[in-house]
Amino acid sequence: MASCISSPMLYTITTVNYFFFSGAVGFLGVVVNVIKVIIFFKLGFKDTTNISFFSLSVADTGVVLMLLGFSVVYNPGVLQAVTYFEVVDSVGYISFGWPYAGCSRVASMMTAVITVERFICVSLPLKVRTIITPTVSIVTSVTVFCVVIATVVPAFLASRLGPTYNARVNKTTLGLIHPPMAASLESVTMMAMVIFQLLAFGAVTACTFALIRSFTRTVQWRNQVSNSSSSLTGRDKKLVKMVIFISVSFIVFSIPGVVINCMMIFIKEFKMTGLYKNLFVTLFSTFFPLDGLNSLVNFFIFLYMSTKFRNIFMSMFHLRIVFEKKIQIEGNAKALKDDYRTENEKDNII
Repeated sequence: MASCISSPMLYTITTVNYFFFSGAVGFLGVVVNVIKVIIFFKLGFKDTTNISFFSLSVADTGVVLMLLGFSVVYNPGVLQAVTYFEVVDSVGYISFGWPYAGCSRVASMMTAVITVERFICVSLPLKVRTIITPTVSIVTSVTVFCVVIATVVPAFLASRLGPTYNARVNKTTLGLIHPPMAASLESVTMMAMVIFQLLAFGAVTACTFALIRSFTRTVQWRNQVSNSSSSLTGRDKKLVKMVIFISVSFIVFSIPGVVINCMMIFIKEFKMTGLYKNLFVTLFSTFFPLDGLNSLVNFFIFLYMSTKFRNIFMSMFHLRIVFEKKIQIEGNAKALKDDYRTENEKDNII
């Protein structure tokens, strides 16, 4: 198993995955996620949902920036100039690998937070405004960022770039230097990343299924009991549907990462400095672009399902004429349903 992927094969796979796939996804991802951050900033932070979506967009921006960094490092021109693949591998690992892991876990945890918020909104519609306030959302977002970043710090302390002896070429090249406590420090970060990923995946999966079930029951109940103050408004229903789509997208794109995390737990040598390094690098180079694809999908979900998001986007790029007919139809439908007369502040995003 350790020799199933040779060095030339590893070179080819990482060049294709990091340079071509990660580069394309990273470039498009930076564009759309910067737009997402700007739009949610313009929407303001009075609404708790906007705060969570803004935090998710910032984390997604960090993910795609790291992908773009991988594309630059693994550029065939850079590889040819550096000569030794181990040097590029080490630079990518310390400069972009761990920052990518941190941003990815923040995005995962924020997706879980958003899903839990929507589940509470559907399950406790009369109490949600007292349970989830703008202050609570801000504190939650800041806490997620701080905790995840704090767990990445030991990984940077565990390795640094410096002159190392390369037995393959019998020369001293730039590589990773590990202090005496490197293994323990790196294990702390690695385990934290695995826990965050599995925790977010489990929470999103469980809450998504519960949200779908609760949402279906609520809609059925509303059809039976009209004019109830505790029923979901049209805007609430649309927001719940949007969160369900985002959650399902996260689950689909996270499955390969969860599998890799399980391998890291049960296979001791499956790590950057272990016996299965080539397999480790190959699988991660394949998995990395999926996070960027998830952020791309989120952008189009927002664009299609959020009227306010779409309006600001169109005003930024002068596209209102293209969607004018669709907006007018949606506006007439909302007016007929009287969805504009609602006191639920959670509807502002729509």
